[in-house]
Amino acid sequence: MRISIRPFERGNVLLCVLCTILVVSVIGGNVLLNCMTRYNAASSQVRSWKESLDAAETGGDIAYAEIRKTILDPSHAFTGWTYSGGVYTPNSSVTYGKDNLSTSARVDAFYYDSNGNPWYRIRTQGTAPVAGLKRVGMDDRMGPNTRGDSLLRKVDFNYDHFVATYGANGDGMNKTLVPVSQPQVTRRVELIVAPITPFEAAIKAVGTFYGLGDAAMIDSYNSANGAYYFTANNPSDPHYSDSRSGNVEIDSAVATIRGMLYGNVATNGGTIVRSNQIAGTIDNNVPFTVPPFKMPTDFPTPQSSPTKVPGNSTVTVNPPAAGSAQSPISYLFSSFTGHLVVNQYASSQTYVDIHVTSDVTGTIDITPNVHARIYFDGNVNVKARDVVNESGIAANLQFYGISPTDPSVSQSIAIGPPGSYAATFYAPSADFSLTGNPDITGAIVCKTFYGNGNTTWHYDRQLDKVGDAVDYRVINYVEDIR
Repeated sequence: MRISIRPFERGNVLLCVLCTILVVSVIGGNVLLNCMTRYNAASSQVRSWKESLDAAETGGDIAYAEIRKTILDPSHAFTGWTYSGGVYTPNSSVTYGKDNLSTSARVDAFYYDSNGNPWYRIRTQGTAPVAGLKRVGMDDRMGPNTRGDSLLRKVDFNYDHFVATYGANGDGMNKTLVPVSQPQVTRRVELIVAPITPFEAAIKAVGTFYGLGDAAMIDSYNSANGAYYFTANNPSDPHYSDSRSGNVEIDSAVATIRGMLYGNVATNGGTIVRSNQIAGTIDNNVPFTVPPFKMPTDFPTPQSSPTKVPGNSTVTVNPPAAGSAQSPISYLFSSFTGHLVVNQYASSQTYVDIHVTSDVTGTIDITPNVHARIYFDGNVNVKARDVVNESGIAANLQFYGISPTDPSVSQSIAIGPPGSYAATFYAPSADFSLTGNPDITGAIVCKTFYGNGNTTWHYDRQLDKVGDAVDYRVINYVEDIR
């Protein structure tokens, strides 16, 4: 039997197939076009989202550099910024990059530590423009519980939503509508910047190191637990853990360490002599830098007298008030060759700063409740017994060597026998020499170190958090997610 196929039925099937393909193609094209539109909008917002954080962090870097200048280049710190109400703000925002990213910052000293060093808070905002239409990428619902990508991504189309909701400073005050010139993403970050204090090791030398005598010894203790006593060989002692931090750091390959050292040693490519007498670790790959020390620009107005300590005489300083670490009672001396006595004020903890514009060759005696900082422009040449700190706490008597502005000019600190002392020296441009067999409590930062006596040296672990700031570091970072 023959089955007949009708020609017109073939045409109907072909037409149905073509129509089906056409419908599917239209649907696919519409889906693709819709996806591409949303993808372009979303990718533009994502790029701006990331770039705005980059801009905010750039503002943080700029502000952090200005804070470091307060130590490293104080005469140029916050140039082009305005100080008002305890806050530094730049005179204009910074715009950079091909995408015209912008950033601005606010810096305030929100806290002063026990040394009088300010801690800074940096608040920055970074803004990146969003290309394309004024619409969100994928979720633009604005129901009671859903506010869409415009809130999630902080995309501002017409107004700055942060200022409108939280106020310009984020404190809920002065909320207002601030128009934006174009769609943009703004992110905000906050940094906390803390001071770095100088006395993190018993001895820190930028250049060569030679010392001490064969029978010398360096150990440590913690004055918060009482007076010093030797316990570095007694693991059962409750203060044993504080006795082995007599560290030595040398940014040089020339390092000869003699005597017994209860602590760690770090050098920059050095070779340690007599390493069997070092109780801690040895690391010969620890480079570091110590910038020159500059006279603080916030040195208070000095008292009218005395103005010098002449030789063969005794000058007594009786501060008119107790002062504080942040606002000490200050004096300016043109010479220091005689005997200086610094008394406390009315049995109070008394803070005194002294700037000596010449050499220090005289003697000094500070009474128990006095906290004295001696800044000197020249050299120091004294005997150990000439440095009298009646408290016995090294942190109470600190010497700071102002680095010569001419790098060809040398600076030196020479401490000879006899005697002992409790003090710290921060003089990164000075050659430090120690002779005799003194008993020392304190720390030293210097250019080069030489010591040939059988010195006993005790580092007070409380010193790692005292002293004038020598730099700053960022200790906290957080993004404001509002």
